[in-house]
Amino acid sequence: MKKASLFLILPLICLKINAGPFKVIYGEDDRYEPFELENSRIEEASKSVAAIISNYSLKKIGEKTELVSLTLEDTIEYCPSVPFKNQIISASCSSVLIAPDVVLTAGHCIKTDWDCNSKSFVFDYRIDLLGEKEGPYKRYRIPNSNIYKCSKILERKLVKDETLEDWAIIKLDRKVTDRTPLNYRKYGKMDPETKLSLIGFPSGLPLKVATNGKIRSDIAPHYFVAELDAFHMNSGSPVVNEETLEVEGILVRGEKDFVNRLGCYDLMICKEGNCRGEDVSRITTIPFEKYIY
Repeated sequence: MKKASLFLILPLICLKINAGPFKVIYGEDDRYEPFELENSRIEEASKSVAAIISNYSLKKIGEKTELVSLTLEDTIEYCPSVPFKNQIISASCSSVLIAPDVVLTAGHCIKTDWDCNSKSFVFDYRIDLLGEKEGPYKRYRIPNSNIYKCSKILERKLVKDETLEDWAIIKLDRKVTDRTPLNYRKYGKMDPETKLSLIGFPSGLPLKVATNGKIRSDIAPHYFVAELDAFHMNSGSPVVNEETLEVEGILVRGEKDFVNRLGCYDLMICKEGNCRGEDVSRITTIPFEKYIY
């Protein structure tokens, strides 16, 4: 198991990446490509998770849309051990389908009508489905049918007092017919030994599934604290019960991502039980059911 060390923490990664809540690795790095998972049920669930991508990064070309993006290694000098450096970083946040035309994300991901109008929700943004590189700038293409616009912010809350509520319910411009909304916990709390998976877009990368997450604290009314291998841009990612496949909440806050190792930036790795943990908005306190029909 990799051990944690306390180094100078990267302040805001780089001007090329938007500022926002950061995350961290707990114990081993348990992030996987969805096609690498032995549990095919988790991969199936991952199909209902959409990347939030700026319209400025989407260039429509016929029946496909080109993703224009830097790669992770284009942003700053990462250490050789950092994975996925050659992959593009198009996403700004994550979201999950909870009804045919409704997604749930973090309240700090979609704040205003301008955000709604300037961003799209993109399914199947995953490295095995993007196709071959188009040209020298690592541009990839995705079917237009996988891209949905934000029609309306149905309801949103971002409270920084002791309740720490952070969520947004978004109506899409049309129904999603080729994948199923995820089930979710209706009431009560998890068993303390519940194993969790985080499904989303760490650092803006194509879809990753972080397995072997666990609960650290389940006391606060509007969120719980978990140990999840999460990063900036994972905000809005569903945290899924690995046994039931129910969404238990969405990731909203956490520890910082990277540390400065005197010349390059490396993953910030915490021993299990250390660091602050990752905050997850509790699904049972988000009033989205009135928008499901």
